[in-house]
Amino acid sequence: MINRSELTDHELFTLLKDKNMVAFDLVFERFYRPLCFFASRIIQDRFDAQDIVQDVFVKFWQKENIPDTLNSLRAYLYVSVKNSCFNQLEKNNVKFKHQQTLLNADIEEATVLNNIIQAEVLRQVFAAVDTLPEQCRKIIRMTFEDGKKAKEIACELGITISTVNNQKMRGLSLLKTRLSDEGLALGALLLLPGLFSHIK
Repeated sequence: MINRSELTDHELFTLLKDKNMVAFDLVFERFYRPLCFFASRIIQDRFDAQDIVQDVFVKFWQKENIPDTLNSLRAYLYVSVKNSCFNQLEKNNVKFKHQQTLLNADIEEATVLNNIIQAEVLRQVFAAVDTLPEQCRKIIRMTFEDGKKAKEIACELGITISTVNNQKMRGLSLLKTRLSDEGLALGALLLLPGLFSHIK
């Protein structure tokens, strides 16, 4: 049995070339949410963004020549998602208008790069969220990924609103500490101001 947590990058890419589903699942878990964020910043539609990212992963799985390093894999996924997003915009007859707005401000490439940087910070934030205690993790995800209010979360989980708020504060405090330990707190604070706005 493959120990997912102990796989080196070399072992991961060897397994990918052999079309191993465990390796594919690891790549999917690592990049799916940040790629969805990246895509949604381009096409401004969360659900279309998810469809695009899922389609990119399907094509990646069917691809014969798998990237053999983490950097080349990351580049392949982001470029594929970017191209798919612009294809989608073209189908919706708004690509020209969208690109022209970016070009007029002379920031098209800078905007894409900035979105990639934000997505990569998010990827590491998501990894930190995954280490939180179960209830904290659920509440943080429901709050910041799903955009749900405390009352909605309380009803869905069958707990009080005060419990939701207490667990959210606990989760945010743990996240701030863990991200600081990894040197990511500044990036998270700059790129995700809403995440830590509730704690001093």
